[in-house]
Amino acid sequence: MPSMSDRDLVALIALLRDARGVGLRVLWSGECGDLDVRCLQHLDPPRRPDGTFVWPPRADAQLLARRGPTVISVDDTRLGSRRRIVIDRSTPEANVFETVDWEREITTVERAVIHSLTLDGLAFSSGDYCVGLPVRQGIWCV
Repeated sequence: MPSMSDRDLVALIALLRDARGVGLRVLWSGECGDLDVRCLQHLDPPRRPDGTFVWPPRADAQLLARRGPTVISVDDTRLGSRRRIVIDRSTPEANVFETVDWEREITTVERAVIHSLTLDGLAFSSGDYCVGLPVRQGIWCV
């Protein structure tokens, strides 16, 4: 992964996230180099050339986003205990999760919001590209 372009790396993360969202498992291989993978623990890990996983796959590690009429509810169990974050859909933070055009370069206005979300483990950015990390769950279970 270190030799990938920023755009391709973000596209790969988006693919892994979207595959998880529809229940698909992705078997892939690669090296992560110095990439910080702590925020990716809810996605399928790559296999190294020796067959071991780059990070241990954990069924209990989840990062789910549910979209309601006015808020996005994010449940995070990647670090063990459950953390719930509620984001108003009218905020710039929500736009990162709502966008499907991850191929678009980040604007100057978006950069501060994305930096904050990245520090909180809710977004992944590389260079001028970004993708929200929560797996989208479109149905609210009642």
